[in-house]
Amino acid sequence: MTAERSELRRRDAIVVWAALALCMGVGPLMLYTLTAVSPLVIDELGLSDVQYGAISTITFASAAVGAYCLGGPSNRLSARRVMLGIAFGAGVGSVLLAVAQNYLIVIVAAVVSGIAQSLSNPATNRVAATAPARRRGALIGWKQSGVQLAQLVAGLVAPAVAVAAGWRWAAASGAMIALLAGVTAILVPNRTPSKTADPAARDGEHVSVATLTVFTFFMSFGLMTTNAYLPLFAHRELGFSVTVAGLTAAVVGTVGVASRIVAARDSGRGGLRRLTLFVLGGGAALGVGFVMAAQAAGGWLVWVGAAVFGVAALASNAVTMVALVRSVPGDRLSAATGSLVTGMYIGFATGPLVFGFVLNHGARFGLAWLLPLGSFLIAALVGLIRTRARAAGPRRDSIAPRRTTERNLHAHS
Repeated sequence: MTAERSELRRRDAIVVWAALALCMGVGPLMLYTLTAVSPLVIDELGLSDVQYGAISTITFASAAVGAYCLGGPSNRLSARRVMLGIAFGAGVGSVLLAVAQNYLIVIVAAVVSGIAQSLSNPATNRVAATAPARRRGALIGWKQSGVQLAQLVAGLVAPAVAVAAGWRWAAASGAMIALLAGVTAILVPNRTPSKTADPAARDGEHVSVATLTVFTFFMSFGLMTTNAYLPLFAHRELGFSVTVAGLTAAVVGTVGVASRIVAARDSGRGGLRRLTLFVLGGGAALGVGFVMAAQAAGGWLVWVGAAVFGVAALASNAVTMVALVRSVPGDRLSAATGSLVTGMYIGFATGPLVFGFVLNHGARFGLAWLLPLGSFLIAALVGLIRTRARAAGPRRDSIAPRRTTERNLHAHS
């Protein structure tokens, strides 16, 4: 009997891990598919650089509005129902992209996809909060890596499908993954997270709300800009084929999966390191520097840049989510997560638009890459300032409220 119960627990755990990763990954899958086959879509629909950049902007602007408006209210529904809604919205977005005959339909697909993914973090964080404390870091790292798994799948599969059958079939395949996400969501147990903060969260680590928001915005600005334009840069400037250019996104996704899992597990066990924010920002800037140098030094360097960028830039969201789950009471977790990801989505929304605007007004990629490079350097500076402030002692405007059960919201970014 004990062995049977143990086996059932293992099966439940596998279902939960799969459901959370799929829920996180299916939301942005439409956009990642579009990015991977962007040269084909741009040519067929006659999109300008600004129009293409605006797709990412509208997607994440919709996500920001959705997170801000729906993050808190979503706590009234079970996490399972919210996850089902995410899967449905993501599937609709993929289908709309597949049948789009003009730019307007693509924009509608972007809005639907953005609203769907806006609730991914609030819903999955609530499920993760019900897991045993010793497993939360690894679970959160795995679920956050679902986004990079989607990027990996899109980078590997979408270009190949597009070359063989057309980019519309590549887009339509996202609906099948959304269906799988919905099936696994149904199997997620309905549990309610604790209404008190995790007692394992330490009192000595503090970061101000302003610091966390500014750092997240600049990291997100540079991250989504690089994600959106890296395959297009490899195709236009380095002469890569559509299939090979799409593999640059797959490299980012591959290292991003590992980076998020390892970083979240480490932060779940040991808390926030003093130089974490600075290292993440600086490492992401270094990756973009390698990408910029590829035009002069050779296309091989873009692979190095994609890997370095992926390792550094993609870990911040995972460790931030670990901090939230550890430190925020369960009845406020959806609202707290919604507030944090609103800043993240604003960064996601503005970066690609500004980058596309610069390209559309005559600048070449070499100049445009200075935008994400500078954004990551500012994030590193924010991290350095945060480290010095922490060394001087906790601040009064720390993210931690005054009462004991709420004063532990230290941010891993």
